[in-house]
Amino acid sequence: MTDFTLPPDLSDRYESLADRLDGFDDADELARYVLDGAAAELERGGDGGAVAADGDSANDDVVEDRLEQLGYLEK
Repeated sequence: MTDFTLPPDLSDRYESLADRLDGFDDADELARYVLDGAAAELERGGDGGAVAADGDSANDDVVEDRLEQLGYLEK
C-alpha cells in the first residue's frame, strides 16, 4: 500500500467537508472514500467523467449523485 499526503489546500477542503458530512472522521478518511469510489466506478467501466462530443456530460446522474454524497447538492 502506498501512503500519500494531500496538498494543504486539498487537505483543508476535505477537512471542512469531513466536518460537515456524517461518517467521516477526517480529511484522510473522506479522501479514501472518494478515491475508492472513483476506482470502483472505473473498474465497472464507468467513463470517469468523460465529456461527450456535444460538450454535455456523458453521465449527469453519476455526477449529481457524487455531488449529493459530498453535500454540495440536495435532491
